[in-house]
Amino acid sequence: MKYIKKYPFQVFLFLHFMVWSLLPLLRKALPMDSIEAVSWGMYCDFGTNKHPPLSGWLANFFYNIIGFEQPYAIYALSQICVLVGFIYIYRIARCFLSKDRSVFAVMVLEGVIFYGFSAIEYNVNVVSLALWPMCVFYFHRALKKEELKDWVLTGLFAGLNLFNKYTSGVLLFSMVVFMLYNKNARSKFKTFGPYLCALICFLVILPHLVWLYQTDFSSLSYFVGRGSHDDLANLPFLKHFAYPLKFALAQVLFSLGCGLIYFFGWYKANHLENKLTRTQKDFLLILGLMPLCLMVLISFVFGLKLKSMWGFPCAYLLGVLMFAFLPCKLTDVFKKKLYIGIYGIMALMIIAQTLIILLNKSDKFQLDAKAFGRVAEDLWNQKNAPMPLEYVAGDVWWANNAALFAPSKPKPIIWGDLKQNPWFDENDVAEKGALVLTGGEGEYNALRKKMKFVSSPQILEIEVQNRFGKKKTKRIYYGFYNVLGVR
Repeated sequence: MKYIKKYPFQVFLFLHFMVWSLLPLLRKALPMDSIEAVSWGMYCDFGTNKHPPLSGWLANFFYNIIGFEQPYAIYALSQICVLVGFIYIYRIARCFLSKDRSVFAVMVLEGVIFYGFSAIEYNVNVVSLALWPMCVFYFHRALKKEELKDWVLTGLFAGLNLFNKYTSGVLLFSMVVFMLYNKNARSKFKTFGPYLCALICFLVILPHLVWLYQTDFSSLSYFVGRGSHDDLANLPFLKHFAYPLKFALAQVLFSLGCGLIYFFGWYKANHLENKLTRTQKDFLLILGLMPLCLMVLISFVFGLKLKSMWGFPCAYLLGVLMFAFLPCKLTDVFKKKLYIGIYGIMALMIIAQTLIILLNKSDKFQLDAKAFGRVAEDLWNQKNAPMPLEYVAGDVWWANNAALFAPSKPKPIIWGDLKQNPWFDENDVAEKGALVLTGGEGEYNALRKKMKFVSSPQILEIEVQNRFGKKKTKRIYYGFYNVLGVR
């Protein structure tokens, strides 16, 4: 306990990293988003079929180059992103709060489900947990110090945010709104810095913009399609209220633990007066709340159904906001309650995640991916030897698992659609053929409509079991793509 009191931030960062990078090793299979990111990094160039390429590049670097194809490398990468985010949130907090309050403003974020429980699945949202606070920190420093290097760094991280995920545009828009709204910040438009920042941001994202143009804006089509999926098509008026309300409530629910940790001690504490300046209040409120409000507003105006995970990084200043706008005396009693709340929530989430992993019989958790990779290659060799397996087409889960873990390392053509996988040469695929894998017969038949010369489906049954020996049989539908004729 004395180390927690003496080095609270260092101990918290260490424990958080160790817990949330080691716990997912109880899984037998990498999460779907994680294996998809690794595949992107191996084959795509300046874009993917869903997002800009940054998350895939990072995943490939850690998994194949640093991690020697070990799952832990991906789990560690997720928590590196989280820890970088924590460190930069602390640096932001120090611009407004004392050292002790800044430390706790970060630690209470353990109660936000996105920083631990959900962050074990590496994806673009986890990368955002690092990039958002990095961008905001250098933005604040650029406004305060007016040094060109800080504007350059702001532009760099603003560009990397867009190079990671399109929804980060709500953060960048909020930054512009703050500069227009606040008098002190507005005066910076008379200097060269903001324009240099915008130029750097544009140069960073430019290769992706060129790629989008060359590929008929394929990833943007996916992004719009996910947001426009409509469960209330027959109730057009209702969706303008139901979708934004559902999204907002999800963000509140996922961040509820953070609020409970703080108010557990706050309600009986000695409350203090808020001493923030007008500019400080504007900065925290606009940069801390507007991104989420913009998402809710977009959903309301257009009746869009937003995925709850799109709000992943929006709670990054929640701890800072509570300590800044609802300050109280940081007594030993209050600190003790904070420690109890922080590590109590961490323990509860560890227990919940452990039970989910151990009890779940889904192939998404319990698939022996290496054994499946060998089976997939055997299916090909039995029908097509001596021609090597060079491509596998199918849904995200089965195609990517076969691609990563089959001995010959075939290339994945997701959903058999070369328009969504423009980094592969159509003539080469036609010449060498592909193994086709899906998790359902309907999905297999839908893929046959996209790829000619695909054989009728055959059934492969595999058995998966959880850590307690409970088994489940999974049917996989497979066949072969062969332009020389269906076999």
